[in-house]
Formats: sequence, structure tokens, C-alpha cells
Amino acid sequence: MNKQQYKKLSVEFPAEEYVYLKMACAKKGVSIKEFVNQAVIRSIEAYEDELDVKALEQVTEEERKNAQPWAEVKRELDWI
Repeated sequence: MNKQQYKKLSVEFPAEEYVYLKMACAKKGVSIKEFVNQAVIRSIEAYEDELDVKALEQVTEEERKNAQPWAEVKRELDWI
């Protein structure tokens, strides 16, 4: 069995918001640790998606015209 590696983080959380965090965890049926881990990972994924969109927006029309179709790339790699 592959044991996942972890790094410990310590963060300060606003006291007046803590009760809402606890209620959200209770409603979802997860621990605070699990809730925060999921929220941070979702936030990272959303940020990476934003970066991908920005990168795609910077692709020039000439690059788009010269792009190789995905089906062709898969054939060349013997993926299909």
C-alpha cells in the first residue's frame, strides 16, 4: 500500500468565521482538516484552469492554423 506524504500547514483563521466553518463541516459530514484540504485543492485547480485559459488566449492565429489535430497526434503516438 502506497502511503501518501503530507506536509503540515499552520494557518490563522478568523475567530468570527470559525463557527461557520464548523457548521459547514458538520453539514458535509467531514472533519475541518478534510474540508480545508478539499477547499485548498479545489482552489489550486481553479487557479491552474485560469492560467490554462490565459495561455490559450495568447495562442496566435498562425499557431492555431499550424496546430496538428489531436486525433493525428494520438495516431502518431500509437494511442489508438
